[in-house]
Amino acid sequence: MQHPNIDLMQRIYGAFMAGDREAVTSLLAPDIAWHNSGFDPTAGTYHGVAEVLDYLMGENHMDDFALNVVDILASDERVALVARTTGRRGNKTLVNDFVQLAKVADGHVVEVWNYIWDQREVAAFMSG
Repeated sequence: MQHPNIDLMQRIYGAFMAGDREAVTSLLAPDIAWHNSGFDPTAGTYHGVAEVLDYLMGENHMDDFALNVVDILASDERVALVARTTGRRGNKTLVNDFVQLAKVADGHVVEVWNYIWDQREVAAFMSG
């Protein structure tokens, strides 16, 4: 049997990839805080579901976006996820490996920290 917090993260990622804002919203705490490491325009902290969804599902990301979850580890309070995203902007492509740590309470994600491996490469991609 899989840990329920792994199920939670798989539901969120599945809803995100399907573009289902309503499902993603239902799995996030209303006062969620989302922290992105790095130097690019998306780095920083987002507060509340509306800001987080604007970041996650906004129009300013990349074409041909793909997401591959490599591993998920869970406890009763946290989930650690290792993943890779790929995408394109014009002729520029990006491979972005990252670790995500999520804090979970009452079946909702309440806080997320994204740690990007190559922060300067992401910054160059996002700014150009």
